[in-house]
This record gives sequence, structure tokens and C-alpha cells, in this order.
Amino acid sequence: MATKEIQEERVRQLNDKYIREGDYILYWMQEAQRAEYNHALEYAVQRANELDQRLLVVFGLTTFTV
Repeated sequence: MATKEIQEERVRQLNDKYIREGDYILYWMQEAQRAEYNHALEYAVQRANELDQRLLVVFGLTTFTV
């Protein structure tokens, strides 16, 4: 998958934590279950490439009652 440049206004830092050294980048997929037009996934791919690390994508199944 070729990545597109993510617009700066789509990325925001949620805390003051530093980026830790690790073995992979984790992308926790919840609602945007698509590979195309998914800006968060595109950003995770870019960061993994920049840091020369693997990208792990996790999707947790949940049950909804109506």
C-alpha cells in the first residue's frame, strides 16, 4: 500500500509522553475498518516506515446489543 502525506491538522499529540523504543508500531483499529482513505492507518504506516519497525494492526471484536 502506498502511503499519502497526512495533513498536519489531522495529527495531534494527546499527551506529553516520549516515544519509547520498541519492536513495532501498534495501530488499534476500532471503527474505521478500511485500508483505503483511513488517515490514522496511513499515519501508522508512515511512522513504522520512518522508524524502520513492523506495524501491528489490532482489531478487537465487540458485541453490541440492540
